Amino acid sequence: MHSPLLMFPMKEENNVCFFSLENKREFELEARFEKLQEWRFVGSSHGWLLLLDEKADPILLNPFSGISFQLPGKETFPHIHSIQEVRDDVFKVHYKFRNDSVFYDLKTLRKLLIVKAVLSTSRPCNTNCTVIIMYDVLRTSRLAFCRPGQSGWTGFGGEIESYYDILCNANTLYTLGAGPSVEVWELDEFAPRRKMVIQARCPPNWTEAHQIYPSDLYSSKCYLVFSSGEMFLVARYIGEFVRYDGEVVYEGDTLTDYASNTLICPYKTVQFHVYKLDFDQKVESLNGCALFVGGNHSISVVAKDHPGCTSDAIYFTDDYLERMDEDYSYGGHDMGIFKLGDGSIEPLLDCDQERIEPPPFWIVPN
Repeated sequence: MHSPLLMFPMKEENNVCFFSLENKREFELEARFEKLQEWRFVGSSHGWLLLLDEKADPILLNPFSGISFQLPGKETFPHIHSIQEVRDDVFKVHYKFRNDSVFYDLKTLRKLLIVKAVLSTSRPCNTNCTVIIMYDVLRTSRLAFCRPGQSGWTGFGGEIESYYDILCNANTLYTLGAGPSVEVWELDEFAPRRKMVIQARCPPNWTEAHQIYPSDLYSSKCYLVFSSGEMFLVARYIGEFVRYDGEVVYEGDTLTDYASNTLICPYKTVQFHVYKLDFDQKVESLNGCALFVGGNHSISVVAKDHPGCTSDAIYFTDDYLERMDEDYSYGGHDMGIFKLGDGSIEPLLDCDQERIEPPPFWIVPN
């Protein structure tokens, strides 16, 4: 496996920019699409990017080879009855679960369509390849899939009310829900078939973490990652409003004596906890591996085999979609390197409290 690269906004139009951990330098590739920087990046998996184009339709793109595939359009999503562009960049959406229609501008529509996307293999032209997405329905995440040559997206799902993460490994799909619980799906030739459900036991420090990081000050995100043949649950804790000195404060504390001059206190990741598959034991070491999480298909690499990677570290990027666009001065900025040993966080790039759009993604060259 190649070392992961950090992909971030283009400095020149129609170019894709990458940051290499190995030599700590940037380089650019011609993207072969016009106005690519205006598209929304919704996933990276097996060296491919899944993007929503200028009309919010999904496309697969390999930025290294330039090969792309058009996926079934947004109007074929399981929860959508119809979508009509009523004027430039304004869309009328009729959902299947409501009687009236809703109007969205293009940016909002892109944000609502897809939460995350992964591929089952690195060869999307193969008929056995499955593209799986998490899509938004009334602030809950549901599942859908498509395969090459199909004309639409097919919804599927188990008993989980809202999905938190999806992960493919060896033609098997793992889906994460509350509890935590994990559904295991076999990606056979017809449709994903659920094989089993893993209901995890919550360890004591899982409960303690929710007390240390209460929901009125922090939000949390969870990821599934395969590492050294085992599955791990990675819990990420994000301070909702973090001052320049690192203190997490309430939103009201960001106000100053002058109502028009509030403190800039962006959200910021402060901690990670890692648990093994049964989730009944918190781990303190990744056995020399490094994890990469965010909007990408979560991955693990052996650090000593990938120059520039630090062992027992979690490399993370910003995927806080709910708040990424709420402020003009930040969003996409929350990324760094978390050291599991001492709990410290190092900056990845010199971009603290800067707005980065689209947000950076980890991608492994294919």
